Amino acid sequence: MGLPTLPKDLSFENQTILITGSNTGIGLEFARVFLRHKAKAVYLVVRSLERGANAASQLQQDAIISNQNPTGEIKVYQCDQSSFESILAFARKFKEEVKSLNTVVLNAGVNNMSFVPTTDGWEPNFQINYFGAALIALELLPLLKEGQKAGVKPHLFFTSSLMHTKASISTKSLLSDDVNVLEYFASDENRPWDPSQPYAISKLLMTMFAEELAQHETNIICTSGCPGIVLTELDRNLPFWLKGPVRLMKRMIGREALTSAETLMQAMITDKTGTYWSDGVVKPHASLLNTENGKRLQRKLYEQTLQKCKELDPDILLPA
Repeated sequence: MGLPTLPKDLSFENQTILITGSNTGIGLEFARVFLRHKAKAVYLVVRSLERGANAASQLQQDAIISNQNPTGEIKVYQCDQSSFESILAFARKFKEEVKSLNTVVLNAGVNNMSFVPTTDGWEPNFQINYFGAALIALELLPLLKEGQKAGVKPHLFFTSSLMHTKASISTKSLLSDDVNVLEYFASDENRPWDPSQPYAISKLLMTMFAEELAQHETNIICTSGCPGIVLTELDRNLPFWLKGPVRLMKRMIGREALTSAETLMQAMITDKTGTYWSDGVVKPHASLLNTENGKRLQRKLYEQTLQKCKELDPDILLPA
């Protein structure tokens, strides 16, 4: 059975869209799909303004966009999720200039198999893939709620990975009263010996957060999903000995980024909140999330994430 296709009458007319990690790969293709389907404005949120400008130029030269949506606005914003200061500066600037959103796609991510601390001294996969995305999501919730006033159900999507089902964590130790989950995963001291685990764990935590947030923000469709094996640059930080096999696998079974973006768009037009998507349909998430300890850890992670976000930005408006 083939992958599901987008509805022929799909339209994002008069809607505003924000996408992180959108200067290349699947993030850029998400932007292309939204613009091809008449989005009023697409905001590219990227680490490098120069690369963001190049991405905007590529989209402006797209023949379908030029024909179908010649007035669609493309604007670039700088944000580095490895820096709390950068995230908060972006949020302040963006909220000064943009007053509502209809869809937020939190796609920025890395796969670092070695510990190179972020600006804030945290484990990079954890800060960039999980906490940075969660902080941006919470900062932008008021704009999504404002966008709802136009009669469009707002969507918040997190790019996860099938790897989240491979994450190995000890719920018993993490649920101990004296353990702060954020501090635990941010530390090099607790980094697993398996170099693939930090990425997998970051995606598990992201999926947990998305599901928990959906239970609190019932007026926002909150989903996560895996794009599959995609021909992108996500492997750029892999060790040299692993890059070859990964790139060979991609050439054999990988999807073009546009195909993956169109498939995963199903999660951004659904009304099924709190769901995890793969191959264009709802799929089971990690079995851990169906256990009692998994649910308790999910709530603890969510609560401690909100607490840390409030520490970083006392003015942030958190979910009830």
